[in-house]
Amino acid sequence: MRMLAAMLISAGLLAGCGETAQTVGDYRGKTDAKPYEANYGGDKAKWESALRARNQTQNEYKRVH
Repeated sequence: MRMLAAMLISAGLLAGCGETAQTVGDYRGKTDAKPYEANYGGDKAKWESALRARNQTQNEYKRVH
C-alpha cells in the first residue's frame, strides 16, 4: 500500500515538470481599445463627464434627498 502511494505521489509531482510554454512565436494578443474611443470619438474628458453623470444617477443618497 505504501509503495502504491509513493508511486502515485511521485507520478503526480513529475507530471508538473512536463509543462511547456503555450505561446506561439512573438504574438502576445491584440491591444485593447480605450473605452472612450468607440462612442466618444477619443474625447476622454467627455467620456469621464458622462461616466460621472451616470454614477450620480445611481447614487442612493442623491436620489433620496
